[in-house]
Amino acid sequence: PRATKADIPSTHDITTFIHNAFTNFLKELKAEIKSTATGWVSTTMDTWSIEQTKASFLGITAHCIHISEMAGIAKWSLQSRVIAFRSLSGPHTGENIACYFIKLCERVGIVSAVSTKVCLIVILFSKLMVL
Repeated sequence: PRATKADIPSTHDITTFIHNAFTNFLKELKAEIKSTATGWVSTTMDTWSIEQTKASFLGITAHCIHISEMAGIAKWSLQSRVIAFRSLSGPHTGENIACYFIKLCERVGIVSAVSTKVCLIVILFSKLMVL
């Protein structure tokens, strides 16, 4: 069968679908981290640029130990999730990257104004800062 114009979703419908799917994904990820991370959350991140387009990106993963009990025996399992992958604007300075990092960690609930599950050490302008 041939597809007609009516069979093809509009850009608005596609945009709405992607936005809703991402919003649901973030809610599920936040709930999963909250229920799984029984202690601290470790993070890894990397930034890179594409020379041809000058586009810059930041990727962040979160890692935690989930402890479950089976027949009275504690079982530890490492959980790792990609919590962010986004483009960067501005320079690759410690201050700029730290701002992105904090905002992206807040988005999944591992950093907030009142508490944090992340220990972050940032070297910023040759000064050691512990956040």
